[in-house]
Amino acid sequence: MSEYIIYLRLPPYLAQWLRHENERIPIEFPKNSMENDIIELGLIRKPILASVPGPGENSVAIAIPNFKKKDVKQFNYLPLAARRSLQQCIRTRFAIALWKDLHKFGNIGRRKQDLIYAWMEAHGIETSDKNWNTIAKIYMRKRDAYRKSPNKDRSKDG
Repeated sequence: MSEYIIYLRLPPYLAQWLRHENERIPIEFPKNSMENDIIELGLIRKPILASVPGPGENSVAIAIPNFKKKDVKQFNYLPLAARRSLQQCIRTRFAIALWKDLHKFGNIGRRKQDLIYAWMEAHGIETSDKNWNTIAKIYMRKRDAYRKSPNKDRSKDG
């Protein structure tokens, strides 16, 4: 494990999910993962006047792995654009996990509310109304994208 850590702020549901999915704190992403690729690509030397985000509410500690091409003793600062890319990557992984688990044939006919609450509990997410509403909205957007007919938006030109 690296002695260098970055703190990444995430929405509460996402921070809770990410901590639950990873056995270690600080979080260590798998070798060759997209998250580590983003970190490696984004790491720079810390600018003189740059502030380093520290621990805080809804932030997760992420260990900076050792990279062959970048010495983490020198390159250990993740600028805002790279942080946003990392956040988006984590959000995408979350959405894929949510979709994979909830959109199954066996879940047809079961109450969506109960399914989402059960999924939240199984993935270490606090079962608050705010978290439920956010996760339900993410799921519904994904589901609705597949419900639309591919020809629905096209005009009827005889």
